[in-house]
Amino acid sequence: MEISLSSSISSGKACACNKVVKNVQRVAKAGCSDDNDAVAALPDDWVPRHSGPILKNYLKQREQDHQSVSDDILKCTAVVNRAIDEKIRKLSENLLANIFQNQLDMDCVIEKCDKKKELLGKKDFDEAMKLINELKLKRIDEILSFKKEANALEKERGDGLKIVLREKFQHLISVGHLTPKELLHNFDERIYEINQQLLSNTRAFIDLEAQLRAQLDASIVDMRSNLNQLALGVGLMYRKRESVTTVRVYKDSKISHRRSLSADFCITGMVLGHSLLKDVKELDACIARVVQAYRTAVYKIYTAFSVKMDDLENDLCGFQVINDLNHIHLCEISDFQKLIEVPLRRLSVITNTTANSKTLFEITGADVITMQKSLYSLGERLQNTYLILNHAGHLWDSHILRSAHAQKLTMCAVEDLITSHDAIELANEIQLSIAMEQLRCAPDAEKLQQIYDPIVLLLEKTAEIYVQHSESELGRLEEYMNFPAYLSNTLLSEFDLFLEKYSRSSGVPNNVTSPRKVSTPPTRNSSQLYLPLPRAILQTELQELALNNWKNGFLESFQSNIVSVPEQLRQQAQLWVDERSTSLHMRYSFKMVSHSVRLERVKAARDARLAELRHHDARLESHLHAIYNLIDRLPVEVSEFGAIDSPIFYPYVSMLDRITNSINEVLDQDPPNLEEKKLKMSSYALRLPKHRELFEESLDKVITDYKLLLEHGFQEARVSNVRFMAQIKMFSEGGKYATQEAIKTSAALTKASETLEVCSNKTLEALHQRRSQLLAQADSLLLPVMRIVADVAKGSTKGNKQLEKSKSMTKKK
Repeated sequence: MEISLSSSISSGKACACNKVVKNVQRVAKAGCSDDNDAVAALPDDWVPRHSGPILKNYLKQREQDHQSVSDDILKCTAVVNRAIDEKIRKLSENLLANIFQNQLDMDCVIEKCDKKKELLGKKDFDEAMKLINELKLKRIDEILSFKKEANALEKERGDGLKIVLREKFQHLISVGHLTPKELLHNFDERIYEINQQLLSNTRAFIDLEAQLRAQLDASIVDMRSNLNQLALGVGLMYRKRESVTTVRVYKDSKISHRRSLSADFCITGMVLGHSLLKDVKELDACIARVVQAYRTAVYKIYTAFSVKMDDLENDLCGFQVINDLNHIHLCEISDFQKLIEVPLRRLSVITNTTANSKTLFEITGADVITMQKSLYSLGERLQNTYLILNHAGHLWDSHILRSAHAQKLTMCAVEDLITSHDAIELANEIQLSIAMEQLRCAPDAEKLQQIYDPIVLLLEKTAEIYVQHSESELGRLEEYMNFPAYLSNTLLSEFDLFLEKYSRSSGVPNNVTSPRKVSTPPTRNSSQLYLPLPRAILQTELQELALNNWKNGFLESFQSNIVSVPEQLRQQAQLWVDERSTSLHMRYSFKMVSHSVRLERVKAARDARLAELRHHDARLESHLHAIYNLIDRLPVEVSEFGAIDSPIFYPYVSMLDRITNSINEVLDQDPPNLEEKKLKMSSYALRLPKHRELFEESLDKVITDYKLLLEHGFQEARVSNVRFMAQIKMFSEGGKYATQEAIKTSAALTKASETLEVCSNKTLEALHQRRSQLLAQADSLLLPVMRIVADVAKGSTKGNKQLEKSKSMTKKK
């Protein structure tokens, strides 16, 4: 009734992992023997391409297909379970109706006996008990029939679920969402649950049979008690017996509910994985949610980082806009002199004062040129400020790049170490799998313990290796803390170069620099500062002074904050190491959890195999004990088979005693009647051989029946032996026997079979000898009586003596 997936794997179609995709040039296919050569043939600059939306959609489609097949498994198993449950429900209803009818028939027998006015006689009592026993046997047959049909339906359920799993397993393999190893593990769990529940259902039927038999026995006891009371004259009304005895039967709904729970829970390991398995499957859901939250957090971080980069780009573009605006102003201010010269000339013509007009023209033109110089100086200040900010903003770029390279090198070293550790652990896994297979196929308890002890030592060594690997991986990651000192020294040197390049300057604006030669303006007194043009020049100089002060303050603040840079770099490095070490700690935790589970599986496998071996030994010992007990018992029973005066034979001894007594009466007559004596003796002379013949016929008939009974017993023993040998199946045949264990068991059964045949021959010979003994004993009893009859018929006195001697011999025997 158990389900196995080996047949589905062996008979199923091959995986679709070797299918060739058209129009795609590949170096080698995965799983081929030339993988190493294919990898070695790759160019040095080859890098794998990142997957695009096509692969993402393909993986999503595979997941959907996998879920669809899983839903189909639930539907198909539900159909199988409903069909079997309906059949079992009908069987249960039929059994319940038959039991009620059977009980009513028993009660009718009692009521029929109770209706009689006189006391229940022995004959009526025996007839009633005979009817009740017939009804009892009928109910037992119905119970056994129900159990047999229910077990057949459970086997049909197992076969149906096996077919569903086999088909859907191939579908899931073709989908390829999970690896074959994961699918095998998943289906093994489902099949284990199905087998456990099928065994539980079978056990439920056995318990039901035992309870119904116990109830039947109690009912028979009540029936006998009622008949005894009727025989004593106690009526039904005085006994206050119920008209119909209630029958407690397990309701089919309970059986059906229990069974539906079995198959639905076993096959739909994914469904109970959302409810019962709140052990191992809930842990997988929590991990998925954590991963999703992690991806969401990473997405938010990248989004925030992108926004910050956009802000930085906008800031840099703003500086560029200021520079562009400054360039536009410079282009426009070059035309200031032409714009002012026209009204000045008109003013000089109107006043007709040449000297005054010339002085006004010279003073105003000088102010315009000064404004032009001031604007050029302000543009240079703005450009210098932008350069300082731009350079300061990119001081960390090189450091970030160096840190990224250091982190990448560290992670590569850690990943290489993890890869080597995984290879070592994989080798241990292969060794453990081989040892587990040997443990599962151990031939005896001693060999089982010899295999189990090295496995435990291997697991302990594996745990130590896990600890060493975790420590080495964390140590390799901690090596990154050696970089912050060198990185901070390099960054501080770059900061010093930045401060040397952009030193602090005085607050006096420099208006000497000009793109073109300009004549020196005449000196002006303090009253000229209140004019509009000098006032504008003063405002520009103040703005230029403010820019210079801001630059000096920025450089001073920058220099004062350099001291805290090494500590900040160390904290950042420590934070990075702590974040990466979390995944390593989690990796170690998962390894230890799987290690503990593996250790429990080894112990469970050892206990299961030990239980199987003990069960096999106990079963073989019980079988051999029964056979050898039969071999030892039958010859003794045959040698003591049937005494000559046994009721199973013709009453030969009693007939001889009766004839002997009759002869005594004839001889003791006074006066003797010779005619009567002669007639009786002639009659006895004919009857005695006839009694001997009848005794021999009865003896032959009984011995023939007994011989058939012996042959039947020997045949049952042979059939039982053959069945036992037929049930010995090795693991390769789907059984639970190891090769050496099967050889040992078969040898013991063969030896028992040979001994049984020898016992059969000896028993038949002993039975033949017993027949000869009984016939010889019958002849020894018959001959003295025959002599007496002959002597009495002749009228000699010797007959009386012989008669007395014969009587004494008969009494002794």
